Amino acid sequence: MKARALAPTVLAFAACTPPASPPPGEFGAEGVGFAHPDHAPHVESIDEIMMAPIREGVVAGASVAVVQGGERIVVRGYGWANLELSAPTPKDAVYEIGSITKQFTTASLLQLQERGHVDLDAEIGTYLPDFPTQGNRITVRELLDHTSGIRGYTEMTAARPYFVRRVPRDSLVALIEAHPFDFPTGEHAIYNNSAYYLAGMILEQVSGMTYEEYVEEKIFGELGMDRSHYCSETEIHEGKVTGYDAGPDGLRNKGFVVHNIPFAAGSLCASAGDLATWLVALHGGEVLTDDAYAQMIEPGDLNDGTKLRYALGLSVTDVLGHRAIHHGGGINGFLSQSLYLPEEDLAVVVLVNSTGPPGPSALARRIVELLAGDATREPITFDGDLAYFEGTYSGPARAGEVAVRITADGDALTMTPVTAGDQDIPEDRQEADTLDYRGDMTFSSGTLLLTFEGEGNVATVLRWDQGAGYTVMVRR
Repeated sequence: MKARALAPTVLAFAACTPPASPPPGEFGAEGVGFAHPDHAPHVESIDEIMMAPIREGVVAGASVAVVQGGERIVVRGYGWANLELSAPTPKDAVYEIGSITKQFTTASLLQLQERGHVDLDAEIGTYLPDFPTQGNRITVRELLDHTSGIRGYTEMTAARPYFVRRVPRDSLVALIEAHPFDFPTGEHAIYNNSAYYLAGMILEQVSGMTYEEYVEEKIFGELGMDRSHYCSETEIHEGKVTGYDAGPDGLRNKGFVVHNIPFAAGSLCASAGDLATWLVALHGGEVLTDDAYAQMIEPGDLNDGTKLRYALGLSVTDVLGHRAIHHGGGINGFLSQSLYLPEEDLAVVVLVNSTGPPGPSALARRIVELLAGDATREPITFDGDLAYFEGTYSGPARAGEVAVRITADGDALTMTPVTAGDQDIPEDRQEADTLDYRGDMTFSSGTLLLTFEGEGNVATVLRWDQGAGYTVMVRR
């Protein structure tokens, strides 16, 4: 395979010897593991970014890995691996990484496509002939970019009992098959764990291996990711930290989940250092051919030609104005963020063993700001009549319909969610958010982009682009 710019990083990564780690303090580990001696100011700032929420008691523990220009800056652990035992986080702690799993599923299928075992543009019936597509033509690729229209099982009330008891795979698939599609294939993009569950089944069929066997042998084994494995609720793995959920009175033990349910959508475990190894290898040409890699990071499109900001198991959206290829994850007791900035040759991984704010995405953004700066474009002024946009718009989303009310408030435009998951939001819980104008009839709220279309004096369509989802809403 032809290597891209990051290939030399693997050698630099292996050549560093970590210094001795300090003993745990009042808040557990306060930065244990590798810290590059030539980046002492950056290391000190990263330590402070990671420790602040731990000192506040809103995060139990965390790990971080940062690689830039082929050189490790930090691979470190913070806080507590286990609160009950006051056990500090080790330098190579292992976490459940949730939906970061999806990029491993995609890369595995692309490897199999390179070997002629699967065609991502073939209909899924080629590999899952018994799955009813309800009149839709669905390709494997449309499973991977969330445009299939299949209802996600994580949004099904009927599937919840399956999360806590081990059931045959056919039982969960039967629930997915029976649920009406959320939309015709290719009309919208809605983040979808059912699609990746089916993608994992396809991987097993065409490879002749279980998903666990394939990923552990062909990915983790090949790259030397010896702190990574398929998660288990029963097996004991060295260095695996305990997860905690955020409750009304602080952190509490995480909710139980059996790992045959998240499967290819979210059942992998890894250390921050291993995920940095993965980012270096994936974006450096060590995992896929150039053609397969280009497919993995190329966003898909809708039936009407609208370009998405989600590729195959990866989001391709700006982070603080920098082009970024990234994905987060969330599962009971754990949150994760893994991102790569191509122009800056910067890889950042943040893992936490609790689900309260601030999440790892916010912490990773602060590290990006530290090392690459904030290049976010300033909003511009809309010089037309904001009344053009006013109205309530609705469309499909995860767990059902979503609706927002757009209101002109003086010289600003605001957005207020009024419906979520088919349920109206009580007025006393509706919160308005002021939008920034970005030009071309597009406004933003953080990473969310809202583009309006219409005829005459009113907008009739709102294109709701979340990065990992895209809904074409219509005025009610």
